[in-house]
Amino acid sequence: MLTLYVNGNLGNQEVEISDGTTGQLSGIRIGGSVLNNNSLTIQWTFVSVGGFHEGFVFAGSFEDGMIIDSINGTEKYQIKFR
Repeated sequence: MLTLYVNGNLGNQEVEISDGTTGQLSGIRIGGSVLNNNSLTIQWTFVSVGGFHEGFVFAGSFEDGMIIDSINGTEKYQIKFR
């Protein structure tokens, strides 16, 4: 399992992985509208810089310690807020 170190105060960002490599984490809003934020969801996409690891796509809120499977399930990422 790899740990993805995320700064919870930033949206799109370069993130450090526990094995010393890096990746790009991007979040975009999907659903909802300006008047109705109750149905707002964020879709997160992670891509490893240099292609060292398989990435993931996740929709929802990140929680410290949660585990996300990579796209094909070959790797697991634990989210750790800094």
